[in-house]
Amino acid sequence: MTISRLLLIAFLSLTFLASALLASLSFFVSREALAAEIGRNLGKDATLLMKQVDMQLFERLQNIHSWSELDVMQDARVGDVDKRLARFLTDIRHGYGEVYSELFFADKSGRVVASSTAAAIGRIHEPHAPWAGAKLPNGEVFLQPLDLQAPYSQASLLIHTPVYSRYDEREIGGLYGAFDLWQVFRLFDQAEHSVSGNRYVALVDQEGRLIAGSASLRNRGLLLAKALADWRPEGIATFTRDGMPVLEGEVLVGHAASRGYQGYPGLGWSLMVFQPTDQAFRSVRALLWLFSLVFLVTGLLAGVAALAVAGRIARPLVRLTAWTQDFVRHENPIGPHISGTREVKELGTAFGQMIENLQQSRQQVIHAAKLAMVGEMAAIMAHEVRTPLGILHTSAQMLQREPDLSAEGHELTRFMLDESARLERLISTLLECARPRPPRMRRSDVHTILHRVADLLAAQARKKNIRLGCTLEAENSVTACDEELLMQVFLNLVLNAIQITSPGGLVEIRSCSDREALSIEVNDDGPGIPAENRPKVFDPFFTTRDGGIGLGLTVTRQIVAAHGGSIVAEASEWGGARFRVTLPLKEEAAV
Repeated sequence: MTISRLLLIAFLSLTFLASALLASLSFFVSREALAAEIGRNLGKDATLLMKQVDMQLFERLQNIHSWSELDVMQDARVGDVDKRLARFLTDIRHGYGEVYSELFFADKSGRVVASSTAAAIGRIHEPHAPWAGAKLPNGEVFLQPLDLQAPYSQASLLIHTPVYSRYDEREIGGLYGAFDLWQVFRLFDQAEHSVSGNRYVALVDQEGRLIAGSASLRNRGLLLAKALADWRPEGIATFTRDGMPVLEGEVLVGHAASRGYQGYPGLGWSLMVFQPTDQAFRSVRALLWLFSLVFLVTGLLAGVAALAVAGRIARPLVRLTAWTQDFVRHENPIGPHISGTREVKELGTAFGQMIENLQQSRQQVIHAAKLAMVGEMAAIMAHEVRTPLGILHTSAQMLQREPDLSAEGHELTRFMLDESARLERLISTLLECARPRPPRMRRSDVHTILHRVADLLAAQARKKNIRLGCTLEAENSVTACDEELLMQVFLNLVLNAIQITSPGGLVEIRSCSDREALSIEVNDDGPGIPAENRPKVFDPFFTTRDGGIGLGLTVTRQIVAAHGGSIVAEASEWGGARFRVTLPLKEEAAV
């Protein structure tokens, strides 16, 4: 059986099974997702409406308390003979529109002394025990018991605060404000009809009484009833429950407790927005029919699509087989471009990786050939340089024996002897470039090596008017290393920086450390290294400087690698070059 026929049979079988499973799963997942989304929206609406109620109630309470502190309230002591207080209350009521149905002042006997409604002056207001006390940041205000009668055309919340005499601080009466609850009713009605399908909004007090609701609840005469007393969960924003006694069937409920407003702690009220689930999930039931239709259409199209898909899967395998045969004959370096399933793509990627590995192997062979050439060149240099170097070393020794040689001369000849000896060792190192010797590790202070490098190259820096500075901030600069090889590394890096930097420039050596590694930087403000050349600067014979042979940084990298460290070329903050050498902090040293 061919792969096309096998895939065709498998595809047709799995298509029908997957379609049925997908339709069922999609229905249930959609239902759960829709329930969660509607629940979140109900919870958000409940929180927003509760905040608006808290804000409105706070403003009304704050109004009544603030007005009770005004000087005009003192006119009530003389019965408001000038009617100033009555005019004041009338102006306030008109200024606030329909917010207050009435504002009035009653003395201690309950007689209305001043009112925004002229006909109410002189009537007796029956005092009642406060229903609730509201603590504001600057005082306390009381709410009178609600008296709501269906159809609630006259619905108000009476707010009361006592007024005291400015002279003897005795209570002279109280200021009352009848907050029109239709301000809240209209807000709830807008929320009820803001989406398709009916929503119900209910404001419940601490006792579980429904003190305000949207039109659907008011029309049922449920205000002040405890029908929703057991609907208030602790700490749950959304939930599902049976809708009785308000509605038949299941409902989704969004719940929000009062959190107060601007220092006003609230009255412990809570607000619920709920919706019947049969209305909420109407769109999901429509999806069920849609999924059934899709299932039938999928079955009809599956036969046509199966042939195309099977061919699409088989063709990449055929192309990959043809490419493999061609590669065996011609070693085509271009990897296969295979499309299709993940497994086929992975197979094509594996072939491409094989070609890349072959190319890397070729590069390693080329690198080894370059190192062999370095060894050959080192042998030529040793033959040409060692004889004059020996003459220079012998001459410096003879100069040291001169009796009239100054102290500075002795110092200079010592430098000549040390450096000629170092050059002799350097030639030996070049001879071992293709097979470098392992470093002789001793515990050494790298800062001492860096200071010595700076001293040795100070004269060359002064000659070019270059500032050579050291900022050595590493807390731990002692590690196991080959001092001679590291001297060669940093001399090479600093000397390169001096040579490439223009007169008047800056070269700086820096160091820092952590628990595991010591980092040394050589920075300059020269022309820098182009980004495309930075990976190449350590290759043998790569150089962009006139007169260079491109071996210095190759040897440098070999020495750093032999110490278990790394070296990278970067751009300095001055626009020049930065070479960062990182050495591990080792306690042990070879004997």
